[in-house]
Amino acid sequence: MIEVGRICVKTAGRDAGLKCVIVDVLNDKFVLIDGETRRRKCNVFHLEPLKEVVKIKKNASHDDIKKEFEKLGLKVRETKPKPKKERQAKKRKTPEQLSVQKEEKKKLRDIFKLKSKDAVKDKVKEMENKSGSLEEKAGLVDKSKEIKADKKEPQEEKASKPAKKSDKKK
Repeated sequence: MIEVGRICVKTAGRDAGLKCVIVDVLNDKFVLIDGETRRRKCNVFHLEPLKEVVKIKKNASHDDIKKEFEKLGLKVRETKPKPKKERQAKKRKTPEQLSVQKEEKKKLRDIFKLKSKDAVKDKVKEMENKSGSLEEKAGLVDKSKEIKADKKEPQEEKASKPAKKSDKKK
C-alpha cells in the first residue's frame, strides 16, 4: 500500500488535509513526501493512502511531481529558494584597542568600588543615628544633651564594669 508514487492525504501536522505523493520510502515507518505539502520526511501513520498512483521515479524532483499533479488537476506548493545573505566578517580588535578597553574596565571597577565603600560607610552612620530611643526619633529629646550624656557614660561604665566582674566571681 505504501509505495513510491502513491497519492495520500496528510492527516496530522501543519499540512493536514492536503494531498501529497510518496517520493521515497525511507524505512518501514517514514517516507519522503511532496506535492501540496512541503517536501519532507513524514511518518506513515500521518498519511491516509488513496487509490490513485502516479508514475514517478524514486527521489523525483519537485518539477516532475508538479507536472504529474497538473495532469491530475491538483495544485502544487510553490517553493522559492531563500536568497543567501552575505554575513559581515567580524573584525578583530587591534592590541591597542584591547588595551584601551581593559583600562576603561579598570576605571569603571574603581569607580564602583569607591561608591560601594562610601555607601557602606554612610549606611553604618545612618544605622548608628537610628539606633536611638523612641523619644529621640520623635524629636522629644534634645540631641545636644544626648551627645554630652553619651560622652560621660563610657567613663562611668569603665569604672562600674570591674566592680560588676568582681561581684560575678563571688
